Amino acid sequence: MKIIYFGSTEDSIYTLDVLKQNNFEIFTIFTKNSKSMRRGRETSLTSIENYASEHKINIKKPRSLKSDNDLIAYFSKIKPDIFVVSSYGIIIPKEILEIPKYGVINIHPSLLPKFRGPSPVASAILEGEKFTGVTIIKLDENMDTGPILEKSHKVSISSKDSASALQEKLFRLGSDMLPNILRNIEQGNQSFISQNNNNASTTKKINKIDGKIKWNDKDFEIIRKVRAYDKWPGTFTFWNNKRIKIIDVAETQIDSLEKPGLVKFIDKKIFVSTQNKFLEIKKIQFEGKKIMSVDKVINGYSNLNGSCLD
Repeated sequence: MKIIYFGSTEDSIYTLDVLKQNNFEIFTIFTKNSKSMRRGRETSLTSIENYASEHKINIKKPRSLKSDNDLIAYFSKIKPDIFVVSSYGIIIPKEILEIPKYGVINIHPSLLPKFRGPSPVASAILEGEKFTGVTIIKLDENMDTGPILEKSHKVSISSKDSASALQEKLFRLGSDMLPNILRNIEQGNQSFISQNNNNASTTKKINKIDGKIKWNDKDFEIIRKVRAYDKWPGTFTFWNNKRIKIIDVAETQIDSLEKPGLVKFIDKKIFVSTQNKFLEIKKIQFEGKKIMSVDKVINGYSNLNGSCLD
């Protein structure tokens, strides 16, 4: 089975390894065109680019797949059996979806039709879901609406799970589901189930501003936001017109009637008032500085005590 693979994140590496370990031929890897970072004269490559180089796999990095006749000609020439998509991040248009013999299958980190769209993992955490899972679907021209090939078992969401940790867990689970599905497709034994659109929900694209903490929210809402946005965009607030990243927080049982955002140093700990309770700040990063432990903040920023975060 000749596979063309589409993936752009660290989670995609595990999927590639699973496919190769199960003797599937990866003909070409498509990945996002990285924003190269220059250090002196060196240009850093993404993990996917390094993987392709190490395993001598052809790699392509188009900025878009839309209206690209050369790309369509390329696909038509090599006649792929199937496309496998895992955390790619670029929309694949209908005219390309129709090219491979067996279509295009995708690892989606939710139990569809719930949490369609670009941010299923973060959305599950933000909404306080107790469990989630993975769905392998055949892509169609719409957003995550294609037929279901297989759903995973339910995966519990811990109160400590960050989005990045949970996403890694889900993509590994989905990757391990792929070999049997691909074999069944090749043998003509794979069944498909249409999604029930009446039970569908759609997530939104996460923007940088979404990471701004609103201290007049309830404590558990802020905790969820810190967990959900740990990798992108991060969570932040402002103090003296400077951005402060809130890296880690913990709930307390201390009720608060103070103004939301008020900072208090108590027993060598840092607390911030929310709508209902105080939150304990465990790790913090001031603008232009490294991540700091609480004791260094207390010793170095004594005027933070009693001030208010915006």
